[in-house]
Amino acid sequence: MTTYSNEAVLEALRRAQYRQVPWAKRPPVFDQLRALGLLELVRQRTVAPAPGFHAPVDIAVVTERGKLEFNRLARDERSMDWDLHRAERYTLATHEPVLEARV
Repeated sequence: MTTYSNEAVLEALRRAQYRQVPWAKRPPVFDQLRALGLLELVRQRTVAPAPGFHAPVDIAVVTERGKLEFNRLARDERSMDWDLHRAERYTLATHEPVLEARV
């Protein structure tokens, strides 16, 4: 499996989050993000002005887990260390719920 940088994963998640990306025209990084559970496919019906059959299109959509990861990487992008971490090999962060101790 090809490895991608933190920057490549952030840009792919940004692209999927803000645009409708047809799965047939996806960048290669999308396959890895789907395998990690950060993207999923949604079947979208096409609406065209011309009469006739228009096949549905599969669109890449960011999952809740993908949104958490996008937010983490976007926060890292704004940090002073981003230049050091942007080209590093991407590894999925584990998002565990934070439990607060009450006193």
